[in-house]
Amino acid sequence: MYTYKEIKNSFPKEKEKLESLYGRIVPVRKLSYLFTVPLINMGFSAFQVSIISIFFAVAGCIALAINNKYFVIAGIVLIFFWHIFDCVDGNIARVRKSASKLGEFVDACSGYFVMAFLPFSIGISAFNEGLFLEDKKYLYIIIGGVSAICELLMRLIHQKYAYTLAVIENKEGSHLEKGDNPYQLSGFHKLRKMIDIECGPLGLPMFVLFLAPFFKLFFLLDLYYCLFHIASLIVASIYYIGKGRN
Repeated sequence: MYTYKEIKNSFPKEKEKLESLYGRIVPVRKLSYLFTVPLINMGFSAFQVSIISIFFAVAGCIALAINNKYFVIAGIVLIFFWHIFDCVDGNIARVRKSASKLGEFVDACSGYFVMAFLPFSIGISAFNEGLFLEDKKYLYIIIGGVSAICELLMRLIHQKYAYTLAVIENKEGSHLEKGDNPYQLSGFHKLRKMIDIECGPLGLPMFVLFLAPFFKLFFLLDLYYCLFHIASLIVASIYYIGKGRN
């Protein structure tokens, strides 16, 4: 039987220092340990938990887009549970020492589902609120769509560059893939990751998401995500094109 202490101690100490301000205030990581205890002792694998997290991600984004306050609140709760389970699969893999390339792939896909659908769902929620734009409130949905496209394009450029570099070096992985661990990096890669941790969808904007259904703040989130993702795409494009030329 695995214990809470074993699971907690398996988490790398250096990674604790990278916890976002949101993560330090909201005990997502500690909650993930609590959920890990029964799941790992019931025999769930990291892969199975990753699949469950994808369900939470998709269901949460769908509920968030429904024009009903209770569905919207349920959607936010499901997104929160996705975040918890996104940590649980890693906990299980570390404790059992069962990390695999397939597991990493499915875990990444879980995040991509959220990155693709959450901005769009927030745009629909802003449309349903109907603040400020009146007869042109459909623009909120377009803004959400642009936000999602920019986010995915930025990640596609990043991964394509990493893959191309790996092929050139004729070895598995690359220094860009190691960029997912900012304590192993410096300069642009570390700055990019830290900004994403603090200001990205799972950073400080989560507080706004929690308050959005009660204070009609979806329009604000919609605009913020769009500007943030456009800026991320521009910076990433300039940087990687420059690196490619060199």
